[in-house]
Amino acid sequence: MPPRAAQQDQFARIAPHYDALMANVPYALWAEYVRNLAALSGRPILPGRRLLDLATGTGSIALEFARAGCIVTGIDLSAPMIAQARKKARSCGMNAQFLVRDVADFDLPPEFDHAVCLYDSLNYILVPDRLKQAFANTRHALKDDGLLIFDVNTVQALEAELFTQESRPDAEVTYRWNSRYDSKTRVSTIRMSFTVAATGERIQLVHRQRGYSDAELRSFLLGAGFGEVNAYDGYRVTPPAPESDRVFYAARPLP
Repeated sequence: MPPRAAQQDQFARIAPHYDALMANVPYALWAEYVRNLAALSGRPILPGRRLLDLATGTGSIALEFARAGCIVTGIDLSAPMIAQARKKARSCGMNAQFLVRDVADFDLPPEFDHAVCLYDSLNYILVPDRLKQAFANTRHALKDDGLLIFDVNTVQALEAELFTQESRPDAEVTYRWNSRYDSKTRVSTIRMSFTVAATGERIQLVHRQRGYSDAELRSFLLGAGFGEVNAYDGYRVTPPAPESDRVFYAARPLP
């Protein structure tokens, strides 16, 4: 397992430029899709509900739910990313709490109606026992009638080297990524090169993601105290297909 500081550094250097890099991501549509999954699960996300955003990054999804009237807490391992989230919340006048916490090592009281973890963040947990602990921590933070919604890149997506890509040359932050998948460990190593157009700053990073099977995820969720688990093909409300590259899960705690 990489040391804690190494895990954090995967996003620390890019934090000041992260929102520019993700400028074209339709966060409002992601939030609406999550609301649809929550409604299908019989646990609608309504104003006044407490929502925990795991691996919140710069808080974009957290702030979408805060704008909709939720009481939001976002946690992330990266202090520089959390600093950006707090700055963004202040600039738009949103009352959201952002904390530096590791999703595999946090303890919050069981006061949340919903927990979400998006952007394939759980794939960054390379050790299965740490993913189990992340689910257990989340179950502890949820009310008994709560709901966890998360997404993962599938093993098939990592095998297909979908992280090998590059940006448009006129982007504010250009990038070139090259991934290599190890079928024995199910870990994809992504070497990332970024250039900030305004300053010419160059940033080199290495990210790693692990693929987890549907059976593994369901087993981990059950062991953490979740019961009913539904899986959906990414951004749809139909079951995943063998070729699905992203899958969303909605998991309710055991009674």
